[in-house]
Amino acid sequence: MNKKVLKIAMGELNDNAVWFMRQAGRYLPDYAAIKKGRPFSELLKDPNTIVEMSALPFKYYNPDAVVIFTDILLPYARMGYSVSYENGISVNKTESEVFDYYSVLVEGIRRISTDFADKTIIGVVGGPFTTLSYLYDRGRDGYARTKEKISSGETGILNDLMEEIIEFAEIQTRSGVDVIQVFESWLGTVSENFYENHLEKIERYFIENIRDLGKPVIFFSEGSSHLYRHLINLKPDVISLDWRLELREFKKMCYDCIIQGNLDPYLLNSGDDYLRKETRRIMDQGAKLKGHIFNLGHGVPQWADYKKLALVESEVHNYDR
Repeated sequence: MNKKVLKIAMGELNDNAVWFMRQAGRYLPDYAAIKKGRPFSELLKDPNTIVEMSALPFKYYNPDAVVIFTDILLPYARMGYSVSYENGISVNKTESEVFDYYSVLVEGIRRISTDFADKTIIGVVGGPFTTLSYLYDRGRDGYARTKEKISSGETGILNDLMEEIIEFAEIQTRSGVDVIQVFESWLGTVSENFYENHLEKIERYFIENIRDLGKPVIFFSEGSSHLYRHLINLKPDVISLDWRLELREFKKMCYDCIIQGNLDPYLLNSGDDYLRKETRRIMDQGAKLKGHIFNLGHGVPQWADYKKLALVESEVHNYDR
């Protein structure tokens, strides 16, 4: 079996590999047809849809990993909350019957693992701060209430939420995923002082427990250059960089780190020659690292043209080390 992304994440291989965060998304031509006007939450209740969406990118190009089509907010359902994805994301207490999203997800992952035995299967979870922000701030606007709750010591919900996220990751690992990607996407909005005083212990506990599940962990946070020395100390297996810092500069902070990234997703409208040049530039730097997994510096934008991702994928796979 190939599973190059898994092997690179484990430090066992230094080779060309590529996948894209949010690669099973709305930018794909057939996404709307599969969705058929259903609310997003309904898609997550159907194992056939989970399998079909996870596999959809392979109709258009050939990444080295399958990303499970799921959502980082599913742990809220086990805590008696409902999540609405229409007209902005909101998390609210519910009196209705809780749907067991996890049982559906397990079936989907097992089928995907069988269908794509040669590909790395990537499960996804949200980080504590990011996931909590959707409860208090709908994941936007500076995360003022989220920061206020954490700084005031009101961490009861956060502690319960962390345990549910860890359980969410465990279910995915037991069902067949090879790697867990942690999306602590909005952590970069906090200051270094806030991180040190209120989040460092939380993040360390969380990552230690995710790593204890026995699968490599990729940690991603956008706009977090001021926190990188702290994130290195969390010891994820792979650190996924956004597009703002050159790989060679991060290497100076951590010579032995395995790095994922980091093409600016907002360059995907660029001309083909420029996109090839940018891809090769990043691969040149990645080739000098202990391990490098090519990716964007954030998720695929919904306006992206899949042909551009196919071009990048081909350029990575044809890169001459």
